[in-house]
Amino acid sequence: MSVNISQTSERRISANISQTSEPQISANLSQTSDPKMNCMSRSFDVGATEDFYTSTIITKNGMENVFNHFLPRNSDIYVATYPKSGTTWTISIMEHLVKKVPEKGISFGFSAEEFSPWLELAASQENWRSRFSKFEKDASPRFFKSHTTLGLIKQPARIIQCLRNPLDTFVSAWHHVRGKEVFEYNGSWNHFFTKVMLEGKFESGDWFDYHEEFLKASQEGKIEALFLRYEDMKKDNAISAIHELAKFIGVESYDAEEISRATNFTKMKEKSNQGHIEKNGSLSDVLVSQEVGDKNTPSKAHIRKGIIGDWKNYLSDSELNLWRNYVQMKKETCPHVIDFFSLEDLLC
Repeated sequence: MSVNISQTSERRISANISQTSEPQISANLSQTSDPKMNCMSRSFDVGATEDFYTSTIITKNGMENVFNHFLPRNSDIYVATYPKSGTTWTISIMEHLVKKVPEKGISFGFSAEEFSPWLELAASQENWRSRFSKFEKDASPRFFKSHTTLGLIKQPARIIQCLRNPLDTFVSAWHHVRGKEVFEYNGSWNHFFTKVMLEGKFESGDWFDYHEEFLKASQEGKIEALFLRYEDMKKDNAISAIHELAKFIGVESYDAEEISRATNFTKMKEKSNQGHIEKNGSLSDVLVSQEVGDKNTPSKAHIRKGIIGDWKNYLSDSELNLWRNYVQMKKETCPHVIDFFSLEDLLC
């Protein structure tokens, strides 16, 4: 059987922000397009809604390669997260649990040799067949990174997901798209928040819809999943999460305190400043920066601040009202997300 994820022209918008009181980043910036991304179906099901956005490095052909050629195992484990929600931190903890820590640099999943390769990225590259062949030879359990929806993760699979306060996620996401050339985006924070995030046009689509699928499937017993909350991990330096992750992946011998120290923000920043591991195993410093930025000045640093509540330095009163209205609109269709975070927390 083969699947054809039908092609759609990329949805683009222009927003006139010349009259807004929000701070501007570029002089005379009157019109801004969305970040450049691919749009595809949100599941392998025929007729699925085409509203799932990915970075251009993930392609429709790549997703078809996953569906048609990737051979899953019952023991496969995915760190499947919405971008900028603690993905790199979670994977780093797991690297220490299984004692597969890179000597230098930080893992993004670009290399097939890493502990947790990014499956959809491997499938989108010209040498995808050789990478799939390598995955078929790997011992179980295999670990993969993913930012796709549940419907685009080929089953069977076990899921680890880290969830983060959405507004802090959005702040980090703005720096993410401004700091990475692949997105070709120069929009202000206001444009990004109102015309990208609140319209579900960021990488992985609508924040509510993305998480609702995973949480609902878990509650209904359709998937085996471990859900971690970023804010809880920050409170105890991830000690509780380390124990939960170890149990979920079947690691019995480990030192939680040592792993906690090795993966705290300072250590993660140090590793990130060494560069990220590229597809060929070399280190790239393209995302290394000491600047954390603010709502007027984006930062390209992949590990930037990692704090809780930074959104308060970004959202204006009018933006916060827009957000609260958005939460009220989504609460009926995404009840599992509301239960996980609580309506009060989401309304800020």
